[in-house]
Amino acid sequence: MTDAPIPGAGVPTPPIALAGERITPRTAAARVSLDESQLATLRTLCAEIVTDAATLADAGRDWWPLAMTWAENGQVGGIASVLCRPSGEAEIAAIARFCNAENIPLTVSGGRSGVVGGSVPVHGGVQVDLTRLNGIVAVDETSLLARVQAGTFGDHFEHELRTAYGLTAGHWPQSMALATVGGWAACRGAGQLSTRYGKIEDIVCGLRVVLADGSIISTGGQPREAAGPDLTQLFIGSEGTFGIITELTVRLHPAPPATWRAAFGFDSFSAGLDACRRILRRGATPAVLRLYDA
Repeated sequence: MTDAPIPGAGVPTPPIALAGERITPRTAAARVSLDESQLATLRTLCAEIVTDAATLADAGRDWWPLAMTWAENGQVGGIASVLCRPSGEAEIAAIARFCNAENIPLTVSGGRSGVVGGSVPVHGGVQVDLTRLNGIVAVDETSLLARVQAGTFGDHFEHELRTAYGLTAGHWPQSMALATVGGWAACRGAGQLSTRYGKIEDIVCGLRVVLADGSIISTGGQPREAAGPDLTQLFIGSEGTFGIITELTVRLHPAPPATWRAAFGFDSFSAGLDACRRILRRGATPAVLRLYDA
């Protein structure tokens, strides 16, 4: 894992193809559709909106195992009335403000790598695809901080950090090439290297967030002694329910120059667990420490 990952396609990747010519919602939830006047307004707010049925059906899927069985029968968990692909924070704020005023359901999606249907637009309405908010905004090599847009895919982010700066974010989930950095935070992810670098709540130290009324806030960046709740942690793990994450400030580390791997066997699971405890209690910080009952 010392080498930079080879970036993947950088677009949402559905697990399997939808079967059949006619795609229908599986759930019986009430679905909100937009009228022509509302669609016309959205077109003035967002440079790219999509309304064709095939794209909407595909965009309303993630890696939810149950939904994969539905897909084999031409069914999806939900279908939005319109898909918006904003290219910037201002467009997202305008869309949120409009949906809030019109009482239209708003579903946010990134790489759609989740496995519980969190990015499925069950109630129709508007779906916002954040993957055009893509790329590193700035890297502070002195303070070891990076500002990155929420729609950046994880493998692209890590590849640029390693090749351009010799740095790493230290977050390596199984969905590395499928998930976006914003999705890491929204779903409160824990990567394979968390033993050394921490989970996403330890890595993210600031956010920019669009609220439901279209207002924009920044969290983090204040002295530790400042009074008040940690709003960054409020949004981490909220899965889009409190606001739309548009940008993250994350802690960085020098990329390791080498990696050493080893595997050991134990007579029992408890003996292996005891060995893990002893390693950590002695102050060792391995990037990966795993115990499997084979």
